[in-house]
Amino acid sequence: MTNGVWDAVEYLKRCHTRVLMQYRDKCCKFNGYYDILDNHSECVVTIEQVKTELSTREHIPNKKEAKVIRQERAKRK
Repeated sequence: MTNGVWDAVEYLKRCHTRVLMQYRDKCCKFNGYYDILDNHSECVVTIEQVKTELSTREHIPNKKEAKVIRQERAKRK
């Protein structure tokens, strides 16, 4: 909160990447925005805000990429 006003960007910066991905999915489901508290509050994030924050994070491998990484790690041992 900045001066008593909820700041979505600051909130998203403190969120875990997994949570951001969940918010991204929910924003897609709910027309581009999502109410964090699910009670029609002012705590709303948009898909653009979530994607912007995700772009600053390290890449998370998908299932196929993770499998290749595990296989390569096993070969090196």
